[in-house]
Amino acid sequence: MKRIKIGIVSPYFFPHVGGVSNHVWWQYVMLKKRGLDVKIICPNFGKSEYDCEDVIKLGRPIPLIYNGSLTFISFAFKAGKIIESEKFDIIHVHEPYNPFSLWFLRNSQKSVGTFHVFREEPEKIVVAMGEPFLKLMRKSLSIAIAVSKTAAKIVKDIFKVPEQKIMVVPNGINYELFANAEPLEKLRDGKFNVLFVGRLEPRKGVKHLIRAYRIFKKIVPQSRLIIVGKGMKTYYMSFLTEDIEQNVIFMDNVSSEVLPRIYKSADICVFPSTRGESFGIVILEALASGKPVIAGNAEGYIELLQNGEYGIVVDPRDEDSLARAMVDLYYREDLRYSLAQKGKNYASQFDWKKVIEKIINIYLSDVIRID
Repeated sequence: MKRIKIGIVSPYFFPHVGGVSNHVWWQYVMLKKRGLDVKIICPNFGKSEYDCEDVIKLGRPIPLIYNGSLTFISFAFKAGKIIESEKFDIIHVHEPYNPFSLWFLRNSQKSVGTFHVFREEPEKIVVAMGEPFLKLMRKSLSIAIAVSKTAAKIVKDIFKVPEQKIMVVPNGINYELFANAEPLEKLRDGKFNVLFVGRLEPRKGVKHLIRAYRIFKKIVPQSRLIIVGKGMKTYYMSFLTEDIEQNVIFMDNVSSEVLPRIYKSADICVFPSTRGESFGIVILEALASGKPVIAGNAEGYIELLQNGEYGIVVDPRDEDSLARAMVDLYYREDLRYSLAQKGKNYASQFDWKKVIEKIINIYLSDVIRID
């Protein structure tokens, strides 16, 4: 069989921060390691350390606020020419309903589409796109990948992709990177570290965490809240009160090398998303680091943690309950240990080495077999 050439198309890529960007990069890296010819095609968000000859950038993204998150819309008018010149065997698009991805779908012969995002109101997307565009998406997709059962339900029920075309393949993590990291000495000074990692935007629930931490600090004064992520930093700093402002650290420029060390420096990790989560890469990163997790009751988080089997699930808008869960983990070292051990073993199932095999098997399936 000839060497397969894959074009990975994504409406998001570095320096845009987020789960899709990370997923696309690691998909590219792992496919290259397996000997496939791979290129990434994305909008031009600006220069990044990940730029290389295999990254093709088209046009400037237009920012929009949707579903409590900052998103972008781009158009790829040269999609047909790029597919023709690069002679891709398979086009693998991410977020197939995005106009940037859809432009490549309509010009492809064999395609795979990964749906990442779960939305409580996906009907708005459907209305905005219109049935002709959705019909084009459904017709053009050879296989639809959903990153979770939660996402798969939306793909089937709202986007009307036939069930037989949908496969669930989870997001991946570099398990060893997080499992084997060393803590940062400056964060291991005897204080109890509570860690959040994620974009600073409304649906991530950071304001609820800060308010819950006020309660927590009264009980555990020798503690620290570490907030890692870019976004609405000034807004969230406004929630700091005099009694906690010296104990809350914002870190918005964390490299991929330092992030695993920050996870390792935490005592517990809290991800209080209120909605709009299809999966939870940050949860897996924390579990792989051997850290107990408290998560918001967003549907994708509940699924990933298997209804509390591998972490504590709370309604983050109930800030008293969130604080109680944090205090409970502080006092119950045995629970912290058991959750950490179970979670670390569980997270190993999502290592990219295993996830990429599932993706390659889809490429080689009868539906889109390359002769």
